[in-house]
Amino acid sequence: MKREHRRKSEGRRESAFSFVLKREPLVKQIYALSRELGVRVYLVGGVMRNLVLDLPLPSDYDLVVEGDVKGFVEKLAGTVGGSFFILDEESETWRVVKKGAYTVDCAPLKGPDISADLAVRDFTVNALAAGLYELFTTGKAFLIDPFGGLKDGEEKLLRTVYAHAFDDDPLRVVRVVRISQQFVLKITRETRDLAKRKAPLLARTAKERISDELMLMLDSPGTEEGFRKLFDLGIAETILPETCGWVDMDGYNLLDHSRKTLAETEAILRGPFLSRFPWLKEHFDGYVGNLRRSAVFKLGAFFHDAGKPLTITREEGVLRFMGHDVEGEEITGNILKRLRFGRKVTGEVKKLVRNHHRPFALAALKEPSRRARIHFFNVVGGETGLDLLFLALADARATRGGEDEELASLVDEMLAFYCDVYKKKKKKPLLSGKEIMETFGVPEGVLVGEIMRIIAEAVETGVVRSKKGAVRYIGEWLKGRVSDERGD
Repeated sequence: MKREHRRKSEGRRESAFSFVLKREPLVKQIYALSRELGVRVYLVGGVMRNLVLDLPLPSDYDLVVEGDVKGFVEKLAGTVGGSFFILDEESETWRVVKKGAYTVDCAPLKGPDISADLAVRDFTVNALAAGLYELFTTGKAFLIDPFGGLKDGEEKLLRTVYAHAFDDDPLRVVRVVRISQQFVLKITRETRDLAKRKAPLLARTAKERISDELMLMLDSPGTEEGFRKLFDLGIAETILPETCGWVDMDGYNLLDHSRKTLAETEAILRGPFLSRFPWLKEHFDGYVGNLRRSAVFKLGAFFHDAGKPLTITREEGVLRFMGHDVEGEEITGNILKRLRFGRKVTGEVKKLVRNHHRPFALAALKEPSRRARIHFFNVVGGETGLDLLFLALADARATRGGEDEELASLVDEMLAFYCDVYKKKKKKPLLSGKEIMETFGVPEGVLVGEIMRIIAEAVETGVVRSKKGAVRYIGEWLKGRVSDERGD
């Protein structure tokens, strides 16, 4: 009875998949081209996984071509008005790119048939195929699922296809965590145990491939949970050996604090600040190098206290970490350099780690002056300053287990200041540096900059409204300055 019910259920799912795929213009074009060239084509990879998980179809398609792959790729690129190139010479995989729309990766059949091809893939939800000939001719039995990927997808399970999956490509040890996080899937116990045993094999994997997976984890929701699994499965010991002593530092659990801070950054990214200040979404959706700023922000949050193990001291029973911001900057830079993160990303994360105490210093002032607020953004850069404010908020929440109201109030005020004052287009100065030197006989140097600042402040407060007024105002200021120096 159960088997019959499962067959009916699978039949309904197959009909639903058929309905979705037949509506896709690209799938229709691929099928028509396969008939024209006399080759069999199978749809595999992310499109099939997303169908099973009831998710929107991705913009990257994967095909297995049973026949002349290069000939098919050339014709497909011409049909869709795209370009093509060899993606991987060893596996003979080609890529067709339709700029701004989609990519299509085409690979030859591995093994005698499509089932043999699927048998060497990583996880069961990725080991499904749709035969396009069957889909468009009979409409039945087009779904190829030799390893139970459909059932695992329905039950939200992530399972390896075969026992040596991690041996054949150790990167899958990280990928199992990333896919689990990205698609909210539970890793089966057998697959977890296997990943834990095989984690040391990552030492032989190219660092660029590891960083690609980490960047996807950082750019997806649930990063803290994903990082937790990296540590639970022993993966972090291999790819982040600097964190090995974080669990117990003289009774202090740095790993716990770092993960809590990371979790709080994710709460901030989906919290009320982005509702009150809608322009923040554009800020966090922007890119630093090849990584979204929100992901860089998370990376900085996780490593912000990386220097504590080297600076820990205990004075009269109190733990202190003097200079951990400086040490942390160097440690974090070394980690990201080793993992081949880009120069811009590495530089930005180092800046976050080095300066993560600045917002607390600003909050310690009874009422930060306009000059202090401007200086805060100028010294680290405006956008980095925004991230530092939120990093301080996440750090405080992780430490206290709740909101620091004074700090939260400062962040609110600083965001308004950034938007209403700091980022407003600055008017052309009433007097240029050259005009100041010529008008007042001032030599080139710091005094010129100070005069320009004084004029700008006087304009903003309404004291000065014209060039003539600026000359008069600065003339009086210089007279007063000379008198002060003489002691009159």
